[in-house]
Amino acid sequence: MQTANPVNVFITGAATALGREVTRRLKARGHQVTGVVDGSNNAARARQDGAIPAFITDPFRAGEWRSLLRAAQTAVVMHLTPQLANSFPRRDLAWDDLSRAITEGTPALLQAASEAGVKFFVYPSFAFVYGDHHGEWVDEESPRRPPALLRPIAKVEDAVLGGSVPAVVLRAGRVYGGFEDGTTALVEALRRGRPVYTGDANAVTSWVHIADLAEALALAAEQMPAGQVFNVADDEPVAPAEFIRYLANNLGLPEPGKPPALLLRNLTNTVVDTLLGTSARLRNNRAKQTLGWTPRYPTYRAGLDQTLLVWRAEAPVRG
Repeated sequence: MQTANPVNVFITGAATALGREVTRRLKARGHQVTGVVDGSNNAARARQDGAIPAFITDPFRAGEWRSLLRAAQTAVVMHLTPQLANSFPRRDLAWDDLSRAITEGTPALLQAASEAGVKFFVYPSFAFVYGDHHGEWVDEESPRRPPALLRPIAKVEDAVLGGSVPAVVLRAGRVYGGFEDGTTALVEALRRGRPVYTGDANAVTSWVHIADLAEALALAAEQMPAGQVFNVADDEPVAPAEFIRYLANNLGLPEPGKPPALLLRNLTNTVVDTLLGTSARLRNNRAKQTLGWTPRYPTYRAGLDQTLLVWRAEAPVRG
């Protein structure tokens, strides 16, 4: 269904699973999309989805961003690259690179957006910036209590909302879905019978299917609710161990046992411990009421069922 007011949208991370989902949705609504990619293969994927591929050599230079934004006649910037940090935590996650991309790359892009006359900035943030609320329900007015490792990332939200370009922040639950990197890595570990570290069994996490997050992002780009913060998560927060248990059962695989103490050093580190140690349940009422957003997959079970259908259709799962 096409929108009555198409705009030129510039997205980062266009070749990621989320970037591709967002691109397809925006194009279906009649918007023009320019997407930042790296390499010719990813450029081909972006074109396949309907985006005009763009390349950047130094994402920390505002001048280079500014040139791209002007060339694309950008009205809306959607900064998706930071969401690579929002998959299921694992030891091999390139956290230092992602953290720098968030804390240094985002300000450069914000500066460029201001200088290029961009009308609106869409920034998907993270549920984990709330920190540990001991599994209690939180809304957008709840205090953020990020641990030290995550404080610089939480401050990026303030920079986005306090910048000269009108902006919105969407705090996304942990992202999962078909061909999303963290979900794919998790399934591969289960297939190989590897232990999976799930953190504290009492640490509850809010989740969001990749298609539902893409829909919320598209709505935000169209409605441009300046200065707003929205929680984007499904209706049923659950501990990572329960999420993985359901996934394993539906793959026909044994549930992963608790890793022996000697193996924990190979599965975890400070980053993994921190990300799995934040416990909060996100209320999503504001996104539903203001954006008109409704999760197609309101529970992790519905979302994982759909994820497995996609994999079985396009890349059969060995069970």
